[in-house]
Amino acid sequence: MKAVFIDIDGTLLPFGHNAIPESACKAIMQCRQKGNKVYINTGRCRAEVLDSITKLGFDGIICSNAMYIEENGIVLHNEYLEANLVHRVADWLTAEEIGFFFEGQTKICASPLYFPQMKKRVGEEKVQHLEKAFPGIQERRLDYTEIAKINFIPKADSCARARKEFGAKLQINEWSFIGNEAGMGEITLPGADKTNGVRFMLERTGILKEDSFAFGDSDGDLGMVKFCGTGIAMGNATENLKQNADFITDDVCENGLYKAFEHFSLL
Repeated sequence: MKAVFIDIDGTLLPFGHNAIPESACKAIMQCRQKGNKVYINTGRCRAEVLDSITKLGFDGIICSNAMYIEENGIVLHNEYLEANLVHRVADWLTAEEIGFFFEGQTKICASPLYFPQMKKRVGEEKVQHLEKAFPGIQERRLDYTEIAKINFIPKADSCARARKEFGAKLQINEWSFIGNEAGMGEITLPGADKTNGVRFMLERTGILKEDSFAFGDSDGDLGMVKFCGTGIAMGNATENLKQNADFITDDVCENGLYKAFEHFSLL
Protein backbone atom coordinates (compact mmCIF):
# COMPACT_ATOMS: atom_id res chain seq x y z
CA MET A 1 0.00 0.00 0.00
CA LYS A 2 1.22 3.49 -0.90
CA ALA A 3 0.29 6.87 0.57
CA VAL A 4 0.03 9.86 -1.78
CA PHE A 5 -0.12 13.46 -0.53
CA ILE A 6 -1.25 16.15 -2.98
CA ASP A 7 -1.19 19.92 -2.69
CA ILE A 8 -4.17 21.75 -4.24
CA ASP A 9 -3.26 25.06 -5.89
CA GLY A 10 -0.84 24.63 -8.78
CA THR A 11 -0.72 20.85 -8.23
CA LEU A 12 -4.21 19.36 -8.20
CA LEU A 13 -5.80 22.48 -9.69
CA PRO A 14 -4.50 25.19 -12.00
CA PHE A 15 -4.46 28.52 -10.16
CA GLY A 16 -7.86 30.20 -10.14
CA HIS A 17 -9.80 27.02 -11.02
CA ASN A 18 -12.21 24.84 -9.02
CA ALA A 19 -12.54 21.83 -11.34
CA ILE A 20 -9.92 19.08 -11.10
CA PRO A 21 -8.53 18.19 -14.56
CA GLU A 22 -10.10 15.00 -15.92
CA SER A 23 -6.73 13.22 -16.12
CA ALA A 24 -6.03 14.00 -12.45
CA CYS A 25 -9.47 12.68 -11.46
CA LYS A 26 -8.73 9.47 -13.33
CA ALA A 27 -5.32 9.10 -11.69
CA ILE A 28 -6.69 9.55 -8.17
CA MET A 29 -9.61 7.18 -8.67
CA GLN A 30 -7.43 4.45 -10.20
CA CYS A 31 -4.80 4.91 -7.50
CA ARG A 32 -7.39 4.39 -4.74
CA GLN A 33 -8.98 1.49 -6.58
CA LYS A 34 -5.58 -0.17 -6.51
CA GLY A 35 -5.70 -0.02 -2.71
CA ASN A 36 -3.53 3.03 -2.12
CA LYS A 37 -4.36 5.98 0.13
CA VAL A 38 -4.66 9.48 -1.38
CA TYR A 39 -4.71 12.60 0.79
CA ILE A 40 -5.12 16.31 0.14
CA ASN A 41 -2.37 18.24 1.91
CA THR A 42 -2.94 21.97 1.54
CA GLY A 43 -2.34 25.34 3.10
CA ARG A 44 -6.01 26.12 2.53
CA CYS A 45 -8.35 25.96 5.51
CA ARG A 46 -11.10 23.32 5.42
CA ALA A 47 -13.72 25.89 4.42
CA GLU A 48 -11.72 26.53 1.22
CA VAL A 49 -11.57 22.85 0.21
CA LEU A 50 -14.76 23.01 -1.82
CA ASP A 51 -17.21 20.21 -2.60
CA SER A 52 -16.08 20.42 -6.22
CA ILE A 53 -12.72 19.11 -4.97
CA THR A 54 -13.75 16.63 -2.28
CA LYS A 55 -16.52 14.96 -4.30
CA LEU A 56 -13.86 12.95 -6.13
CA GLY A 57 -13.11 11.11 -2.90
CA PHE A 58 -9.98 11.25 -0.75
CA ASP A 59 -8.90 9.16 2.21
CA GLY A 60 -8.14 12.25 4.24
CA ILE A 61 -7.82 16.03 4.12
CA ILE A 62 -4.93 17.90 5.74
CA CYS A 63 -5.44 21.66 5.91
CA SER A 64 -3.82 24.85 7.19
CA ASN A 65 -0.32 23.34 7.02
CA ALA A 66 -1.41 20.36 9.15
CA MET A 67 -3.16 22.40 11.84
CA TYR A 68 -6.33 20.51 10.80
CA ILE A 69 -6.55 16.83 9.83
CA GLU A 70 -9.59 14.73 8.98
CA GLU A 71 -10.03 11.16 7.80
CA ASN A 72 -13.20 9.96 6.08
CA GLY A 73 -15.03 13.03 7.39
CA ILE A 74 -13.91 12.58 11.01
CA VAL A 75 -11.77 15.35 12.52
CA LEU A 76 -8.61 13.91 14.07
CA HIS A 77 -6.64 17.07 14.83
CA ASN A 78 -7.58 20.74 15.03
CA GLU A 79 -5.39 23.58 16.37
CA TYR A 80 -6.14 27.30 16.63
CA LEU A 81 -4.27 30.49 17.36
CA GLU A 82 -5.01 32.10 20.73
CA ALA A 83 -7.85 34.60 20.28
CA ASN A 84 -6.06 37.39 22.17
CA LEU A 85 -2.99 36.90 19.97
CA VAL A 86 -5.14 37.03 16.83
CA HIS A 87 -6.61 40.28 18.13
CA ARG A 88 -3.13 41.75 18.70
CA VAL A 89 -2.01 40.81 15.19
CA ALA A 90 -5.18 42.27 13.67
CA ASP A 91 -4.68 45.54 15.58
CA TRP A 92 -1.07 45.71 14.38
CA LEU A 93 -1.97 45.02 10.74
CA THR A 94 -4.78 47.58 10.88
CA ALA A 95 -2.44 50.21 12.35
CA GLU A 96 0.01 49.44 9.53
CA GLU A 97 -2.84 49.85 7.00
CA ILE A 98 -2.33 46.30 5.73
CA GLY A 99 -5.22 44.27 4.31
CA PHE A 100 -5.68 40.78 5.73
CA PHE A 101 -8.08 37.90 6.23
CA PHE A 102 -8.56 35.27 8.93
CA GLU A 103 -8.92 31.58 8.10
CA GLY A 104 -10.81 29.21 10.37
CA GLN A 105 -11.87 25.74 9.35
CA THR A 106 -15.52 26.81 9.08
CA LYS A 107 -15.22 30.56 8.47
CA ILE A 108 -13.15 33.16 6.66
CA CYS A 109 -13.37 36.90 7.26
CA ALA A 110 -11.52 39.68 5.46
CA SER A 111 -10.70 43.15 6.70
CA PRO A 112 -12.05 46.22 4.82
CA LEU A 113 -8.63 46.91 3.25
CA TYR A 114 -8.08 43.41 1.86
CA PHE A 115 -9.98 43.52 -1.43
CA PRO A 116 -9.02 47.10 -2.40
CA GLN A 117 -5.34 46.30 -1.79
CA MET A 118 -5.56 42.99 -3.70
CA LYS A 119 -7.10 44.77 -6.69
CA LYS A 120 -4.32 47.34 -6.58
CA ARG A 121 -1.69 44.59 -6.28
CA VAL A 122 -2.83 42.10 -8.96
CA GLY A 123 -5.59 43.86 -10.90
CA GLU A 124 -9.36 43.50 -11.14
CA GLU A 125 -9.30 40.48 -13.45
CA LYS A 126 -7.09 38.33 -11.22
CA VAL A 127 -9.13 39.25 -8.17
CA GLN A 128 -12.22 38.02 -9.99
CA HIS A 129 -10.44 34.70 -10.59
CA LEU A 130 -9.53 34.54 -6.91
CA GLU A 131 -13.12 35.22 -5.88
CA LYS A 132 -14.26 32.26 -7.99
CA ALA A 133 -11.54 29.97 -6.67
CA PHE A 134 -11.95 31.10 -3.04
CA PRO A 135 -15.61 32.16 -2.71
CA GLY A 136 -15.50 31.95 1.08
CA ILE A 137 -13.12 34.90 1.42
CA GLN A 138 -15.45 37.82 1.99
CA GLU A 139 -15.37 41.02 3.98
CA ARG A 140 -17.12 40.24 7.25
CA ARG A 141 -17.13 41.36 10.86
CA LEU A 142 -13.87 40.07 12.31
CA ASP A 143 -14.20 37.06 14.60
CA TYR A 144 -11.01 36.33 16.55
CA THR A 145 -11.94 32.83 17.77
CA GLU A 146 -11.02 29.48 16.21
CA ILE A 147 -8.62 31.04 13.69
CA ALA A 148 -5.93 28.81 12.18
CA LYS A 149 -4.11 31.31 9.93
CA ILE A 150 -3.86 35.01 9.22
CA ASN A 151 -2.99 36.04 5.66
CA PHE A 152 -1.96 39.58 4.80
CA ILE A 153 -0.81 41.69 1.86
CA PRO A 154 2.73 42.68 2.80
CA LYS A 155 4.43 45.97 2.20
CA ALA A 156 8.17 46.15 1.47
CA ASP A 157 9.39 45.18 4.95
CA SER A 158 6.21 44.20 6.77
CA CYS A 159 7.05 40.47 6.98
CA ALA A 160 10.36 41.26 8.68
CA ARG A 161 8.67 43.70 11.06
CA ALA A 162 5.92 41.15 11.79
CA ARG A 163 8.59 38.61 12.71
CA LYS A 164 10.22 41.15 15.01
CA GLU A 165 6.86 41.92 16.63
CA PHE A 166 5.39 38.40 16.87
CA GLY A 167 8.17 35.96 15.94
CA ALA A 168 8.58 34.68 19.49
CA LYS A 169 5.07 33.21 19.43
CA LEU A 170 4.11 32.93 15.79
CA GLN A 171 5.52 31.77 12.45
CA ILE A 172 5.51 34.28 9.59
CA ASN A 173 5.99 33.00 6.02
CA GLU A 174 5.56 34.38 2.53
CA TRP A 175 3.62 32.56 -0.17
CA SER A 176 1.77 33.09 -3.43
CA PHE A 177 -1.95 33.26 -4.17
CA ILE A 178 -1.42 33.26 -7.94
CA GLY A 179 1.58 31.55 -9.56
CA ASN A 180 5.04 31.31 -8.04
CA GLU A 181 5.69 34.93 -7.14
CA ALA A 182 5.44 35.47 -3.38
CA GLY A 183 2.90 38.14 -2.69
CA MET A 184 1.19 37.20 0.57
CA GLY A 185 2.24 37.02 4.18
CA GLU A 186 1.05 34.12 6.33
CA ILE A 187 0.92 33.89 10.12
CA THR A 188 0.52 30.50 11.82
CA LEU A 189 1.55 28.60 14.91
CA PRO A 190 5.30 27.87 15.08
CA GLY A 191 6.13 24.62 13.31
CA ALA A 192 2.99 24.52 11.19
CA ASP A 193 4.12 22.49 8.17
CA LYS A 194 2.56 20.04 5.72
CA THR A 195 5.22 17.52 6.76
CA ASN A 196 3.47 17.11 10.10
CA GLY A 197 0.33 15.94 8.31
CA VAL A 198 2.30 13.38 6.32
CA ARG A 199 3.97 12.07 9.47
CA PHE A 200 0.62 11.91 11.28
CA MET A 201 -1.03 9.84 8.55
CA LEU A 202 1.90 7.49 8.05
CA GLU A 203 1.97 6.73 11.77
CA ARG A 204 -1.81 6.25 11.79
CA THR A 205 -1.90 3.90 8.79
CA GLY A 206 1.40 2.12 9.34
CA ILE A 207 2.47 2.88 5.78
CA LEU A 208 6.23 3.10 5.49
CA LYS A 209 7.89 6.40 4.70
CA GLU A 210 9.54 4.86 1.63
CA ASP A 211 6.07 4.05 0.31
CA SER A 212 4.92 7.68 0.50
CA PHE A 213 4.70 10.17 -2.36
CA ALA A 214 4.31 13.96 -2.17
CA PHE A 215 3.18 16.20 -5.04
CA GLY A 216 3.69 19.96 -4.92
CA ASP A 217 4.51 23.13 -6.82
CA SER A 218 5.60 25.77 -4.30
CA ASP A 219 8.18 26.23 -1.56
CA GLY A 220 5.34 25.63 0.91
CA ASP A 221 5.46 22.00 -0.28
CA LEU A 222 9.21 21.72 0.24
CA GLY A 223 9.02 19.99 3.60
CA MET A 224 6.74 17.17 2.54
CA VAL A 225 8.48 16.73 -0.82
CA LYS A 226 11.82 16.24 0.96
CA PHE A 227 10.30 14.10 3.74
CA CYS A 228 8.38 11.55 1.68
CA GLY A 229 9.99 8.53 0.11
CA THR A 230 9.41 10.12 -3.30
CA GLY A 231 8.95 13.85 -3.79
CA ILE A 232 7.47 15.04 -7.09
CA ALA A 233 7.51 18.63 -8.37
CA MET A 234 5.05 19.78 -10.98
CA GLY A 235 6.45 21.26 -14.20
CA ASN A 236 5.14 24.64 -13.06
CA ALA A 237 6.87 24.35 -9.66
CA THR A 238 9.40 26.79 -8.25
CA GLU A 239 13.02 26.14 -9.14
CA ASN A 240 13.82 25.55 -5.50
CA LEU A 241 11.23 22.79 -5.24
CA LYS A 242 12.39 21.20 -8.50
CA GLN A 243 15.96 21.11 -7.22
CA ASN A 244 14.85 19.27 -4.09
CA ALA A 245 12.43 16.85 -5.74
CA ASP A 246 13.17 13.28 -6.79
CA PHE A 247 11.16 13.64 -9.98
CA ILE A 248 9.76 16.50 -12.08
CA THR A 249 6.56 15.88 -13.97
CA ASP A 250 4.73 18.11 -16.47
CA ASP A 251 2.66 21.19 -15.64
CA VAL A 252 -0.65 20.85 -13.84
CA CYS A 253 -2.41 21.86 -17.08
CA GLU A 254 -0.50 19.25 -19.11
CA ASN A 255 -1.67 16.12 -17.27
CA GLY A 256 1.36 16.28 -14.99
CA LEU A 257 -0.34 14.52 -12.11
CA TYR A 258 -1.54 11.59 -14.22
CA LYS A 259 1.84 11.17 -15.92
CA ALA A 260 3.63 10.96 -12.57
CA PHE A 261 1.11 8.47 -11.16
CA GLU A 262 1.65 6.38 -14.27
CA HIS A 263 5.44 6.70 -14.06
CA PHE A 264 5.52 5.38 -10.50
CA SER A 265 2.96 2.60 -11.13
CA LEU A 266 0.43 4.12 -8.75
CA LEU A 267 -2.41 3.34 -11.18
